[in-house]
Amino acid sequence: MKKIALLTTIFLFFIGINFGYAGDDELVSLLTSDLGISTDQAKGGAGALFNYAKESLSDEEFDQVANAVPDMNGYLDAIPALGGGKSTGMLGKATQTLVGMPAVTAAFEKLGLSQDMVGLFTPLLVNYVDKKGGEAVSGLLSNALTK
Repeated sequence: MKKIALLTTIFLFFIGINFGYAGDDELVSLLTSDLGISTDQAKGGAGALFNYAKESLSDEEFDQVANAVPDMNGYLDAIPALGGGKSTGMLGKATQTLVGMPAVTAAFEKLGLSQDMVGLFTPLLVNYVDKKGGEAVSGLLSNALTK
């Protein structure tokens, strides 16, 4: 009887981990499947675009977008540092001079993604935020990304 209880506990533990993991990576799964890119490319590219939006939006507006995206900090932390070194989350110390779209395209290049991929990421991110946070929040993101 103890063996069955132990196996049940282990089973439920792993199911819980898998459900939590899948939920946190819904956006990554969407990007990797729709665009045929790696997980690192999906997280870093999304992070670069979210950071671009953060630069364009007020803190309050970006908080609304961030609240619609589970693990927003994980996406921002996935932005590759340019010029070597580890990213510090906001494009890294090596990229502090790059802002706006040049920072996005440089991050995409570092991830092995073409500049054209920015246009493919954008509607997927906006649609995802629309599903998670509603039309008003996705409108904020859309306006920020199309400036």
